[in-house]
Amino acid sequence: MATGGPMVMSIDMENDLKADMKPEAPLSAQQSLLILQNWFSPAFPIGAFSYSAGLETAIARGDVTDCDSLADWLRVALLQGPAFNDAVLLRAAYEGEAVNDLCLALCAGAERHQETTELGAAFANLMRETQGLEIADGLGYPVAVGIAARNLGIAVEATVAAFLQSICMQQISVAVRTVPIGQMEGQRCLLALTPSLEAAIAKALATDTGSIGGFALGADLCALEHETASQRIYRT
Repeated sequence: MATGGPMVMSIDMENDLKADMKPEAPLSAQQSLLILQNWFSPAFPIGAFSYSAGLETAIARGDVTDCDSLADWLRVALLQGPAFNDAVLLRAAYEGEAVNDLCLALCAGAERHQETTELGAAFANLMRETQGLEIADGLGYPVAVGIAARNLGIAVEATVAAFLQSICMQQISVAVRTVPIGQMEGQRCLLALTPSLEAAIAKALATDTGSIGGFALGADLCALEHETASQRIYRT
C-alpha cells in the first residue's frame, strides 16, 4: 500500500519548536498523572483503537490464540521490537534530540509509517487545541508525545511508563475483541506483563538512540502482510 511522502521536520524546525514552548508553571504530580491518564485513555480521540500494529495478521495466522501467546507477542515488542524503539525515541525527543527522521525511518512498511504519522498528527492537533502547545505536524507519535510531555513539565519516567502500558492495553484490547480471549484473560495478560514492562521502561530510559534497531521479525512480517490482506478489521 502506497502512502504519501512523509512531512518531515528539519532539525532546526524541531529545535525552534522546543525553544518556543515553555510550561507556564510546573505541574504537580497529581496534575501530571491526570494528564497522562487522559492521553493514554481509550477515550482520548486520536483513533488508536483502529490500529493493531500487525497483531490482526498474527491472530489470523494462528500465532496469537490465547493469553499466553499474546503475552509472548507483547514481550518481544516491549523489549526488542517497535514498542521499545518508540519508547526510546519518546525519551530522546523529551530530552531535546531531533529524532523524527529516525522515528519514521524505523517504520517497517507503509502501514507502520501510516500508523505513527496519523497518530502523531491527531495527537499534535489535540495538543494545539486543548493545551495550547504549537506542536507541528509531520511528527511520529512517540516524538510528538515526548515533546508535549517535556513542554508541560511531565516527568519522562512517568511518560515512558504510561506510553508503554498504553501500547500493551491497546494490543490486549485488539486480542479481546478479535481472538477473542475475553476481558478477564486480557487483564491476566496485562498483569503477567508487569515484569517485562518494568524492564522495558528501565531499558528505554537508559538506551541511546544510536543503539536501537529492534529484532522482532515476526511482528514486522505481520505488519507487511497486513498491507495486502483482503479482509481486515483494523487499519494496520
